[in-house]
Order: sequence, then structure tokens, then C-alpha cells
Amino acid sequence: MKSLRETHTDATIDALLRAGRRQFGAQGYDAVSLEAIGAEARVTTGAVYHHFKSKKGLFLGVAEAVERELLAVAATIKDPDPWERTQKAFCKLIEACAASDVQQIVFLDAPRVIGPEAWRAIEMKYAFGGMSSVLAQLVEARVLHPYAIALLAPVLLAVLAEASRAVSANPALTQEASSLMMRVLAALRRD
Repeated sequence: MKSLRETHTDATIDALLRAGRRQFGAQGYDAVSLEAIGAEARVTTGAVYHHFKSKKGLFLGVAEAVERELLAVAATIKDPDPWERTQKAFCKLIEACAASDVQQIVFLDAPRVIGPEAWRAIEMKYAFGGMSSVLAQLVEARVLHPYAIALLAPVLLAVLAEASRAVSANPALTQEASSLMMRVLAALRRD
């Protein structure tokens, strides 16, 4: 059982991450101040520094939380057929990644603010790791052609990122983007 202090700490961190996500997602990293995030979270700026050390540290926490959330989106798909589950997950991910806050945080600010190498390590942990696991299962089950996962995963992530970027700019493309993603996946399938 957590102590009152631990519960308070968790609540403070959660409030800062929520406020940070909202503000970084709406305005972009450069336009946001720690004072504004602290005020929205109803804590002092000192609390921000205590838990995250810097604006970049808070942004990193927010970006990782978004990556975990995206990984969880794919995990919500429950279908006994791994191929159907993968197709449905990609469609949901296109929509989730098209959200304006996800676009701003993950695709625009994170590589620049965190740095390309550090951000790549985070992508490897979440997006690439999750994608690699799913694809390896499909290759092992002989559903997909046996391309190297180290090649296949980043190619499909790039397609997902670009499709979500297009949908973010023009939501009317959602169905077409999903259809395109299904065609890309179908091209990789063994028949």
C-alpha cells in the first residue's frame, strides 16, 4: 500500500504530465512555459523542477507517455486471427497518430527537442518494439513473407507516420489512408 506522500507524488506527476501534454500538444514545445504548465497542474514551478528537472525532462515524460498510449491502442484490438488483429490495429493507429497533439509531440517536436538519437532509442522501445513483436509473430506464423524485421518494422512505421500526417492535415483522407495501409500490408502477405 502506498503512503500518503507517494500517492501525492503520483498525483502531482500525473497532473504535470496531463497539463504538459495538453500544452505541448496545442502550442508546441517552444511556445510553452513551465510556469503555465505548473499553473494548469495547480503546482509550483519548483514542483516541476523537482519531478522532471527541466522543461526538456517534462517533455520527455510526456512524449514517452504518448508512446505508451499508442502502444496500448494496438493492444486493445481483440481478434483471434493475428492477421485481422494487425489490420485493425493499423487502422486504429492511423487515427490515433493523426490526433493534433500526437502529431505535434511525437512527429514534430520530439526528434528535435530530445535529439534524433535519444528519440530513436525511445521509438525502438515503444513503436519499433511493438511493431517488431507483431511482425515477428506474423512471419513465424508464415502469414507474412520472411523479410528481415529490422527492415520491415521501420518501413511500416514510416508508412503509418506519413498516413497519419496526411489524415491529420485532412481528416477526409481517413478511409483512404486505412485502405492504403491495408494494401501495403496485403502486399507483404504470403498467399
